[in-house]
Amino acid sequence: MVMEETSRTPSPYSVVSECEGTLLKSNDPFSYFMLLAFDASGVIRFAILLFLWPVTTLLNVFSYKNAALKLMIFVATAGLRESDIELVSRIVLPKFYMDDLSMDTWKVFSSCKKRIVVTRMPRVIVEWFAKEHLSAQEVIGTELIVNRFGFLTGLIQETDIDTIVLNRVASLFVDRKPHLGLGRRPALSNSTTFLSLCEEQIHESNKWNQQVEVQPPKPVIFHDGGLVKRPTPATALTILIWFPFGIILAVIRILGVFVLPMWLIPYVISLSGCRVTVKGKPPHTAGNSGGVLFVCNHITTIDPVVISYALGHTTPIVVIFHLSRFYDILSPVPIVRFTRNRDVDAAKMKQELAKGDLVVCPEGTICHQPFLLRL
Repeated sequence: MVMEETSRTPSPYSVVSECEGTLLKSNDPFSYFMLLAFDASGVIRFAILLFLWPVTTLLNVFSYKNAALKLMIFVATAGLRESDIELVSRIVLPKFYMDDLSMDTWKVFSSCKKRIVVTRMPRVIVEWFAKEHLSAQEVIGTELIVNRFGFLTGLIQETDIDTIVLNRVASLFVDRKPHLGLGRRPALSNSTTFLSLCEEQIHESNKWNQQVEVQPPKPVIFHDGGLVKRPTPATALTILIWFPFGIILAVIRILGVFVLPMWLIPYVISLSGCRVTVKGKPPHTAGNSGGVLFVCNHITTIDPVVISYALGHTTPIVVIFHLSRFYDILSPVPIVRFTRNRDVDAAKMKQELAKGDLVVCPEGTICHQPFLLRL
């Protein structure tokens, strides 16, 4: 693939870029639908979509890419509410999009003032990332159909996706063609894509000859997904195979926490793959001055147990109000529920500190990143 030669001019004003295979290095959206299925619905939908992967692959091989896309969309979204999809697109997908972002394409894309992103995926699962982190003005993609009860049918409005995308891009540039078009060459020589509307087409961003100052994309601060690694078919299969063993290990660890004394827990849990290292000594309270407030980051759900072990006694942990009551049964440490009302929560915290130590995680949720979330 080569870039069509043009005369050297100042940085172009407008750009239309394909998402899959261009802005994102991966041209297969399968793993993103797997993330959507897992975090918006659960393991069952995740497994169904994985088992259908050979079908979608064969459809793509035989050039039925629209059918493959519609099948993935149906399995990943049918029966969900649009708000569920929007939530996953804000707090889960951006981290994986950013990991997959092509910096060569970003160099070209960010040099333009007017930025349009084109995707074959549903617009709603790309729009937040494109506008929030890539500063795109518009995102053009497929549109999900919602029934009269507010649930997604799993179908999309478009029949011929490429033609619809072409018309929507054309409607944004009535007076003048877009300067740059970034995307893959059409698989069929006689097919027409949005690139045909652009004055200049770039199929390999690393061969772009303009020298411009590149600002990095806006970083992803918040991530609250259930998976740390993007679920390619091989990774997803590994997760499903490990799942029964993971449940057994979880049961053993929970029972161990309930039955064993606190000082013995780390030694027993280490046999199942966990390791606890304590550095330093916990502070001591003087007289009747009350307990110590420990303000901690929050990486895993067993953080309260680890903190209690480090302190040498069970310490209540503050949680936000929407955590399931089921955790009250499983938790080996007391749980104090906050309401997010400052006066009420302050009084409750003062009451708990009068009894002893208290642990607070101000981030309000688990964060796997090596920094604290903004408060």
